[in-house]
Amino acid sequence: MRNRLSAALALSTISFFLAASGAAAAARPVWLVAAGKADITPDLAHETVWLAGFGADGRKPTGIQSHLYARALLVSDGRKTVALVAVDTIGLYRRDVMDMRRAAGWTGPDRYLFVSATHSHSTPDSLGLWGRFPGVSGVNEQYRHDVITAVADLVNRLDKKLAPARFYAAETDVNPRGLCRDSRDPVVIDPELDVLQFRSLARPSKTIGTLVRWSCHPEVMWDDNDEVSADYPGVLCRTVEKKTGGACVFQSGVIGGLLTPDVDRKGGPPQEIKEMNRVGTAVADDALRIIGKAQSIAPASVSFSSRTLVIPVENSRYLLLLPHLTYGHRVFDKNGKPLSKWMTYWIPLKQLLFFPIPKPQEPRVKTEIALVKLGPVKILGVPGELFPELAIGGYHGRYRFGHPLVKPGNPNPPDLAKAPKGPYLRQELHARVGIIVGLANDELGYIMPNYDFKISRTRLMLPRLPGDHYEETNSIGPSVTGILLNAYKKMLAR
Repeated sequence: MRNRLSAALALSTISFFLAASGAAAAARPVWLVAAGKADITPDLAHETVWLAGFGADGRKPTGIQSHLYARALLVSDGRKTVALVAVDTIGLYRRDVMDMRRAAGWTGPDRYLFVSATHSHSTPDSLGLWGRFPGVSGVNEQYRHDVITAVADLVNRLDKKLAPARFYAAETDVNPRGLCRDSRDPVVIDPELDVLQFRSLARPSKTIGTLVRWSCHPEVMWDDNDEVSADYPGVLCRTVEKKTGGACVFQSGVIGGLLTPDVDRKGGPPQEIKEMNRVGTAVADDALRIIGKAQSIAPASVSFSSRTLVIPVENSRYLLLLPHLTYGHRVFDKNGKPLSKWMTYWIPLKQLLFFPIPKPQEPRVKTEIALVKLGPVKILGVPGELFPELAIGGYHGRYRFGHPLVKPGNPNPPDLAKAPKGPYLRQELHARVGIIVGLANDELGYIMPNYDFKISRTRLMLPRLPGDHYEETNSIGPSVTGILLNAYKKMLAR
């Protein structure tokens, strides 16, 4: 009897320790990851789309230069999951992103859909600004629905394929000469290249997914191009995918200012394709070079936070075309009450007749800022095209890379004595790898320093002032910058 009791006690003790060790193993943190893509190339034989990005009207595409994709990288710690999605499109409004979340069912507290646009200028109009004629929307609603469905299906498919992975992250400065330049003074070029990569835990040589963030407008293919193209981000991702075997997600950085490709377009589209391939391949090779030297990051928690902000519509062009703005945003009055449809027509008329309307009568829109944390890595989402100097400074010439800080012949140069002082947004991140992603979860246009926001006081903000002041005409207004930066400071302080 005593022997049987001793054996039973020993067996229960062993079972206890086995269960405890199993529970400890199950609780051990691990990165869970999946990555993939979905083709969103329009079917030109059966649907009419208009290419976005240049001028006041669209271009009807004659063919497909390269396919368009929605790409996604899902990262989870077993409790919370973030889907980092990049879409080959000129831009996405908040309405589009909210519809993607609803379609995917990603509206709860444990999952977050972070969506950014690559901003290629040879993709179908998604913002309602480039139709058959100036002032007419070029959005094909069926194509928009297909893109939303493709994103929702993609993230839900990948959510079922999460697998243990090792995490690598790296950042470096890349000399932009021959790759990207700044077309507006002061010359401040963001040289930062950020790379995240996840490799299979079971098969260390297998790459699951790579994320690359770089700052330059995807507009190597210019306004003489009439074919659908993902521009250099498409080349970059194809190169990474070919060399690693895993999916690649490209996110635009701070591209305002305006950061544009440093390329030779003489010869039209054939030469542009060569230059597009050169830029995309060069940045991809740099990304793979730096991530190949990175050390793995120990498993840690995944977290995210977001805030909804109210932004006044100050741009007189936007006010005159207010019904267009309601396409991607709900519009509110100063008290937060949604504007009735007749008011969206009355305000433009009032602006035209009694220019300018009083500040309290300016309509408002809601936008979203976001912060994603993957252990020591932080990803900050900006709902528009942020000027790089707001992110990294550079007013004393640190990031001009051999170019004059201010062109000698500039007829209306910026007064750098009034430029904002640091710390700048990138410094506020305080991260091992800190990534600022533009055109994330919304598109409000250019987000620029207030000291250099210069406009002609007309109903249309035209003619533009000499000295490269195009960006003012495509910004929601000067107040957005202060509202965003103050909100980011509070978010990052928490």
